[in-house]
Amino acid sequence: MIYFFKLHTKKNKFILFYSIPIFLFTLILILNFAGPLEVFSSQPDSKTIIASGVVPHHLLAKPMIDNFFQYISSFGKVKNLILLSPDHFQSALINHDRSLITLDRKTNENGFCELPSNILLLDKLLENNLVTCNSSAIYYDHGIMNLLPFIEKYLTEANILPILIPEDISREQIEQLVRTIDKNTSSSTVMVASVDFSHYLPGNAAAFHDTKSIRTLLNFEKDSFKNSEVDCWQALYAIRFFTKLRDCETPCMIEHNYADDFLDFDTEKTTSYFSLVYKNKKSQGINTHSVVPEHARDVKTLLFTGDIMLDRGVKELMQVNSLYYPFLNIHQFLRGVDIVSGNLEGPIVNEPPYFSRQSLRFAFGFDALETLSSAGFNLLSLANNHTLDMGINGFNETIEHLDEYHIHSTGNPFNLKSSEHGNCFIFDDIIFAAFNRILPFKKKDTEILKTIKHLQTSHPEKLITISMHWGNEYRENCSRAQKQLAHRMIDAGADLIIGHHPHVVQNIESYRDKLIFYSLGNFVFDQSFSSETQEGLAVGLEVYPEQLIFRLFPIKIDLCQPALMNHLDAQKFLSKLAKRSDVQLVDDIESGIMVIKRR
Repeated sequence: MIYFFKLHTKKNKFILFYSIPIFLFTLILILNFAGPLEVFSSQPDSKTIIASGVVPHHLLAKPMIDNFFQYISSFGKVKNLILLSPDHFQSALINHDRSLITLDRKTNENGFCELPSNILLLDKLLENNLVTCNSSAIYYDHGIMNLLPFIEKYLTEANILPILIPEDISREQIEQLVRTIDKNTSSSTVMVASVDFSHYLPGNAAAFHDTKSIRTLLNFEKDSFKNSEVDCWQALYAIRFFTKLRDCETPCMIEHNYADDFLDFDTEKTTSYFSLVYKNKKSQGINTHSVVPEHARDVKTLLFTGDIMLDRGVKELMQVNSLYYPFLNIHQFLRGVDIVSGNLEGPIVNEPPYFSRQSLRFAFGFDALETLSSAGFNLLSLANNHTLDMGINGFNETIEHLDEYHIHSTGNPFNLKSSEHGNCFIFDDIIFAAFNRILPFKKKDTEILKTIKHLQTSHPEKLITISMHWGNEYRENCSRAQKQLAHRMIDAGADLIIGHHPHVVQNIESYRDKLIFYSLGNFVFDQSFSSETQEGLAVGLEVYPEQLIFRLFPIKIDLCQPALMNHLDAQKFLSKLAKRSDVQLVDDIESGIMVIKRR
């Protein structure tokens, strides 16, 4: 007979004597460190339900924050909680550092505000040089600290790691951070973006901006996050990237509110608040609040502005102030939109000549490109009577310069059909075309109609928007010729007409359920001789598969700087505009929102 242990031998008694203590010691280590060791499990298991979420940090939205963390806790224990917040007070800039910021190890060891900390993950991030330690910055930032009472209330056992994200952190840095967290945390880990949307904008503008921000998040449009109207696009990108790595990409909206919803009075400007989570597919139907509607993924946003002239008095003010002077009071409004369009009243050349204040010729220097690009413009109409103020060479220079700054253009006066810079620009399922009807060069009506018919025949499923340079200057109502041509363009296949040139806002008309904005007036111009020339209209458009939502934004121009009108002035402006517009649009224009069903 063979025995595994032969206890009667002295050698085996010696082995057994020392093996038992070693075994017991090993067992104790396993039991004590089972929790920390789990932190380094990289694969999510079948029990993973919530991987990430978005929550506001303004305490005005306290009920939303409470509901958010209560909702997460209803799915069971959270072992690790990663909090991501904007670096509100620019601690990284003060310390001349471009790194992500977190707590130092000593603070982590002692616990973060009496909450457990994730020391092992911190060590891993430090080992990979992904973060720097600045506990003071964490303790002073409301993006982190405002959430702690709710975490203490609902997620008391979670190991917390707070991280501040400076504004110049790149997408690559965020991806490296998230991959490291994913690799070194268990499946019961939740990453939370402490983010507010659409800061301090009128309610109509905030709703317009939120449309693209939410679509970007839902569709994980990597290149669109940076142009979202939120206080930390990197935090949103991080939680979305994390959900992809964890295969938990089912969004669930908990709440969507505005600052006004928590106040007993109306305010000029508001901030948007969203709370949502990402869950795995198997969790559908479990404690579900609101599944995000599918059409939120399909929307496109466009913003149309009026005439832009950067010479003469505008140029003088830019020279005294800065290149960014014209759009300083409206730059936030121009952010977070897919296409921002305007009518550029002049060429961009390397050596623009001097034109007097009385001149009717314009030319802008190369630095105008930085002015326009930094403001957010990515589509400009060149179909106007000033495009050739520097001749064909000036026009070619303009096209080259716009290309360098990735600004698209429409309205080539030479109608080079084979050129990318012809009359049209196509974005997704939307076509932009532009035509000029003002001397010295102008398109004939027959040419315009022929082009539109061709576009409609070639792209029957696309939305055709037409920019028209036409009409009589300083007249607040369209001419008979404008109206006749507009109707013929819609009959030919146009879905929307946006007008320029009169330098004042003209009436709005509906024809065959298609809208005609005969003139948006000025946007940046030095025409301070009347109140009408210092007013304009910007039109926001949300393009859905089934409908179009138009949002009207009255503009006030002061010293060549456009800005959104305050609420009272905007109401007065829209009321006057409604009275001279199509009678069937009066209520919609006064409300600032128009909805058109697509056929």
